[in-house]
Amino acid sequence: MSQTHTGRTRITEEELLALLGPIVGQSPSAHPVRRANLANAGVDVWFKFRMLFLLAVVTTYTGKLLFFPALAAANYDLGASAVSLSHYFQYRAGFVILISAVYLYSYLKDWHFEQVSLVFLGVGVTALVLDYFNAYMYLSQTPMQWVAGLIALRFLAIFCLLMNAMNARHAPPAPRRLWS
Repeated sequence: MSQTHTGRTRITEEELLALLGPIVGQSPSAHPVRRANLANAGVDVWFKFRMLFLLAVVTTYTGKLLFFPALAAANYDLGASAVSLSHYFQYRAGFVILISAVYLYSYLKDWHFEQVSLVFLGVGVTALVLDYFNAYMYLSQTPMQWVAGLIALRFLAIFCLLMNAMNARHAPPAPRRLWS
């Protein structure tokens, strides 16, 4: 605060904006005081790398399930029901694409990203646990190295989801892009 010549105190523009809060319709990152707070709070510089990693994992996973479902079904000892499993893989790939699009939209548009990231962390952990009981029990013994690598990749993706959920407040300010 500064003193005027009449003895009254005068507040600066930054102090007034801090007192009034954000302007309706304006993004929080456009607010000058919030921008300064973001710089002080620190932005997670690894956020975009985790997002790119998750996008790469989802792309390869859904590509395999959509375009090569027979190859994915060959990892299981199911006999004649492998054909119906390939249809299941295609439906699952569609579901993964849908929820990944919601997660990506939430990140890019800053649409309730803190809540969405927690929900998708729960979805990822639940899917991994259910796959352990429903799918990994039927694995054949021959491709164990590949499958162990894929399971490790899923654990790494869930770790990235956990880190994104924990650091959602430290995400880069909006407008966000994946490549910068």
